[in-house]
Amino acid sequence: MLLRKFQFVTVAVSCLLSPAFASEGELPSLTADFGYRDSLPESDMPTSKWYGNRRLNSWGPHQAIYPPVEVPAGCDPVQWKRARIVAVAKKYIGLPYKHHHIPAWSPEEGPGLDCSNFTAWVYNYGLGIKFNSDVHKQAEGRLAPGRVLNAGESFEPGDLLYILKADRSKISHVVIFIDADHIIDSHAGSVQVREFAGWYKTHLALARRVIE
Repeated sequence: MLLRKFQFVTVAVSCLLSPAFASEGELPSLTADFGYRDSLPESDMPTSKWYGNRRLNSWGPHQAIYPPVEVPAGCDPVQWKRARIVAVAKKYIGLPYKHHHIPAWSPEEGPGLDCSNFTAWVYNYGLGIKFNSDVHKQAEGRLAPGRVLNAGESFEPGDLLYILKADRSKISHVVIFIDADHIIDSHAGSVQVREFAGWYKTHLALARRVIE
């Protein structure tokens, strides 16, 4: 599989204050509704049916669909949503790497998310955009929104980058782009912000953009 060449840039968030925000001295927040969203059920399946249910295997119940968000007045909607995705992803720093669908699923081995369930979860929780949590289906665009970036297009915060296995035989990993120097992913034990270098760049196969 040929690797695509991309430009790596950092994009700042630009929120222009509306008169209402200016008069109240209040900045639009990326995280103000996290408490509300945390109170929502992570799955449509009641928790009483989660454990001891063999058909769930180790993966647990699937995600519920979260409500969409309203961009605060005065904010550029595209840049705000991109910054929102990064803020949601960072909310889960330290969450263990596990083959689970939702963070609340916590069988004997404990809670966690794998790479593609993490990216699917961040977009669902953050923007109410739900897509397939299989890394190959995400990359191929099956039941996943957005488009594949063309060679030469600059990455933006929130873009999904798909990484090849060490032998370059197939895509095996997905991360969220933060800036020219950093990505965030569920890998090597837990969700962490990591340096965008090494394997992440040399084995980059393609990138998808959901927000534009």
